[in-house]
Amino acid sequence: MPPAAKLLTRVLGAGLGTGYVPVAQGTLASALFVALWSLLVPAVLWVELVVVAAVTIISVPLSGWGERMWGHDPGRITIDEFAGQALALLLLPERTWPWYLAAFVLFRLFDVFKPRWVRRHVETLPGGWGVTLDDTAAGALAFILLQIAGRLLV
Repeated sequence: MPPAAKLLTRVLGAGLGTGYVPVAQGTLASALFVALWSLLVPAVLWVELVVVAAVTIISVPLSGWGERMWGHDPGRITIDEFAGQALALLLLPERTWPWYLAAFVLFRLFDVFKPRWVRRHVETLPGGWGVTLDDTAAGALAFILLQIAGRLLV
């Protein structure tokens, strides 16, 4: 593996350092991403879509490289949480802390308690695909519930 790939994996793949904490790496990565999104991503559809796509696209190779460095679906790789959380944050009904919190909680619940079909068919995909897409599936489920809640409550 080229040195640049190792460096990118250690920094970006590990979710800007969240993968190095001893416990709850995924939760910390998700919380960091919610904060970054709220501060840096404007509520403009095309910008949100670009961020979701970019984070997801870079997550696949970084996750694959992380597996080569640290083993199957290692806790150190948290860029996949960024990708899933980004999808959950897409088109929030309102840019308020209750909605950010709802996106965070729903994503974490779906990430931890994955539906059986995600574990069986998505998580088992090879390399960085399985690592990334199981989190984006959790993000998609959170996104759907948030959109329904938004239509009912806002």
